[in-house]
Amino acid sequence: MKPEFNFPNLITALRILLTPLFIWLMLSEDSVRVQLSAAIFLLAAVSDWYDGWYARRYNAMSAFGRFFDPLADKVLISAAFFVFVSLDIFPLWMVLLIVGRDVLVTILRVVADRKHQPVVTSRLAKWKTAMQLVFLWYVVAIFTLKNIEWLRLRLDGGTIGTLLSPWIIQTSMILLTALSLITAVQYLIENRHILRILTNGSLARTTP
Repeated sequence: MKPEFNFPNLITALRILLTPLFIWLMLSEDSVRVQLSAAIFLLAAVSDWYDGWYARRYNAMSAFGRFFDPLADKVLISAAFFVFVSLDIFPLWMVLLIVGRDVLVTILRVVADRKHQPVVTSRLAKWKTAMQLVFLWYVVAIFTLKNIEWLRLRLDGGTIGTLLSPWIIQTSMILLTALSLITAVQYLIENRHILRILTNGSLARTTP
């Protein structure tokens, strides 16, 4: 698959380029930088909607874009999950399962593309990605509010802190982890033709 850098794909590329900046700012422990990181995350998330809308509206869709756009989503989402692991908000083992699922799917998509095979993406998997983004928006917003001193003092920092309570975080993460595992199994079943390609390729290499 050859890269096609039309306008929607350039927006998608920008989303990947913004990811390291988001990580650095969010982990800076500086109130202003944390606020900037929240703005960058919002910009990156909105760009995900805009590049898809633009591609459909102006007929700028491409095979490369259909692969590149979800890849950029996975990069941004995975980075955000690991940022909040570093900040002791998310449990590492759940994030590893969520991100591991996305790595597996990406590998299978690469294999499918090289073999010119179709890839089936379920509606549940799309909902899973949307729920991840909504949850991350929530965590980014609350974490940012906690880092605005005057707002924290005025609204009572304890009240803001309860919005990131272990009960809320753990319950949400359990749901997202379960969805990741369910959609992983669903993906493997619906795309078992790709697994057969991998298996046959491995047997061919090992057969004398």
